[in-house]
Amino acid sequence: MDGNKNRGLKIGVIAALVISVVAIGIGFATFTETLKIEGSATVQTSTWKVKFTNLSSPTLNGTAAVVTAPTINTNDTTISTYDVKLIKPGDSVSYTFDVVNTGTYNAKLTSITIPTPTCTGKAETESATTDAANVCKHLTYTLTYADGTSLAENDALEATSGVANMKLTLTYVSHDVAADLPKEDVTISNLGISLVYSQAD
Repeated sequence: MDGNKNRGLKIGVIAALVISVVAIGIGFATFTETLKIEGSATVQTSTWKVKFTNLSSPTLNGTAAVVTAPTINTNDTTISTYDVKLIKPGDSVSYTFDVVNTGTYNAKLTSITIPTPTCTGKAETESATTDAANVCKHLTYTLTYADGTSLAENDALEATSGVANMKLTLTYVSHDVAADLPKEDVTISNLGISLVYSQAD
């Protein structure tokens, strides 16, 4: 009889525990929350474009002359095919043009390469070599801003409407050394200039 009571008591306790656990589970299950994040974004149209424009007619000093006028190529990034003639000391040729930032990013000048002109006599003789050397030591080749200010790395070119007015000049510097005058024509080369613009921070 006592055994039956104990067994019934155990069954009752187990049943109570099961009911309690189920009740707790049901209790916790009733508290839920769903969190959501919603939104949208757009990548706007943007462009990168730094180019040449507004190439001027030449400014000629002395007896300098233009053989072939320069042109801006179709993608506006190269000024090419110019050919000029300097006849006497004091002659010079200058061109002005603009470098324009029409893109949506600020730009800065990160590299400037202005070479030293190379002079070559037409004949492979000692006198032709001397002529070339004498001409070259009296040449200057410069690229500055139009007001004469020097270009410098990190010069800024603002987005959309930034403009840098520049001036390119080749000069046969005036001198009175008769021995340095060439007896034959001297070809001047190595006039390629490189400007590298990069996105500003």
